[in-house]
Amino acid sequence: DWEHWSLLPAGVFHTVYYGDFAQDYPPYWAWLQKFPMWVVTPFLTLWAIVTMVVFQNAGSIGIKPKRYTIEWMQATRERERQENTNPVTRYLDRRRSERGGTWIAQYSLPWHPYWVWMSAAHDEDHPEYFLSNPGSPHLHY
Repeated sequence: DWEHWSLLPAGVFHTVYYGDFAQDYPPYWAWLQKFPMWVVTPFLTLWAIVTMVVFQNAGSIGIKPKRYTIEWMQATRERERQENTNPVTRYLDRRRSERGGTWIAQYSLPWHPYWVWMSAAHDEDHPEYFLSNPGSPHLHY
């Protein structure tokens, strides 16, 4: 049981001593309000962001687009190699000794929203690009 008391302005020259009591709130809000606002705000913000991301992406659960199958990734990598595309990564990778130990995010992070259930998805239409395990999605110089 907690009480929060504060002086609130009432008009120009007067104040009112105002009290909040835990009994005036539902149990979950009363429990939450016993902590200071600076403690609760980061957790509520994180909870809201995670909830929004889950609900916004819930419609794509289980969908397996062909462009993210292992064969398509291999074909894209081969096309990038032949066409010499992706100039930014090519520049960064060929200058590895100049840039030092910079971590390139595209080599490690998931790059599409279906990565959880697309790790072993295959496209039977292109057997010439078959790989048993998925490689990296982009060229590594």
